[in-house]
Amino acid sequence: MLKIDEENGLLRIRASGQLESSDYDDFVPRFEQLVGRKPGKLPIAIELASDFAGWDLPSLWRDLKFDARHQDSFGRIAIVGDAKWEEWGTRLSDPLFRAEMKFFESSQHKVAESWVRSGEDTA
Repeated sequence: MLKIDEENGLLRIRASGQLESSDYDDFVPRFEQLVGRKPGKLPIAIELASDFAGWDLPSLWRDLKFDARHQDSFGRIAIVGDAKWEEWGTRLSDPLFRAEMKFFESSQHKVAESWVRSGEDTA
């Protein structure tokens, strides 16, 4: 499941369970609505819930297309999670994005939000 909200210019995305293509049916229009309200690039904090299990193949393909189509909307991206594979995935994905991307452990949630908002690495 994907949930999205925006607060004071920060886009928060929460991913839980195994993502399926249908998870993007509500997420994409909501994302486009939020991004359309504010010109420029938005900082994004993505929280991976403890039960996050990745993507099934159709949702992975849909996510890749979404990322390519919307990459000009992405400011800095903070990935917040607990699993080592999530950190490795962030490092492997970073070169694919124009935006700077960094992994933070769940205990560093506030540091992650500060990093995406201010551009300063406070870790």
